[in-house]
Amino acid sequence: MADNGIVDFKIAFFHKFKSLEWEYLQALSNDKKKLLSHKRRLKNYDPCHILEYGEIFATLCGIKPCTLLAHYIMHEYVTGLVEKALKPLFDEFQLEKEGFELWKLKSPMTQLYRDGWIFTNKKHEKYSLVKQVFTTTSSYMDTIDIGRALGYPLPYGKYTIEYIDDTESKERNTCCVPMIEYNVGAASEENFTIILFHLDEYATLWEKNRQKSDY
Repeated sequence: MADNGIVDFKIAFFHKFKSLEWEYLQALSNDKKKLLSHKRRLKNYDPCHILEYGEIFATLCGIKPCTLLAHYIMHEYVTGLVEKALKPLFDEFQLEKEGFELWKLKSPMTQLYRDGWIFTNKKHEKYSLVKQVFTTTSSYMDTIDIGRALGYPLPYGKYTIEYIDDTESKERNTCCVPMIEYNVGAASEENFTIILFHLDEYATLWEKNRQKSDY
């Protein structure tokens, strides 16, 4: 249920969020940067690998039902990102009136995603599933339902799929800037086709974004 075109306010939101997110990650203390780094070493800190702007924009444009903001180690990082970047822009662009929600997870979901937040698109066909999954009061949590609510194309599994923002990677002079990452199960020709179709949705959105941004 993606937009056929990208409304101008979404382009403006995208660029502002992208800028604020980068500023926030650069301004973190060294201790917090270590917690977000490979082997918790400051020299390994690379904010390019934890950027959320891709998933936020995909949710804004209707490809993803929602974005889950959570970190398994440095929990307060997410709250800071919401407070410094997402919430101010959510209010500035009056996204609630545009059909979006931003809320903090509650127990029992916080057992999996401590201090996590959800940014969701109420116009998406899976919005009811998002509410069902992420506001559950049951202690049982189905990873397949969580994946579906997040808009991932296949059930959870051992293989990791990443879509890379090649333009941003080159501009940042880094190996890669993942715009979305998810895990899938069995590798098969059928699953590969499903993944390619899903990837094409993101590639098309990014191309439209680039064209409108350059206009």
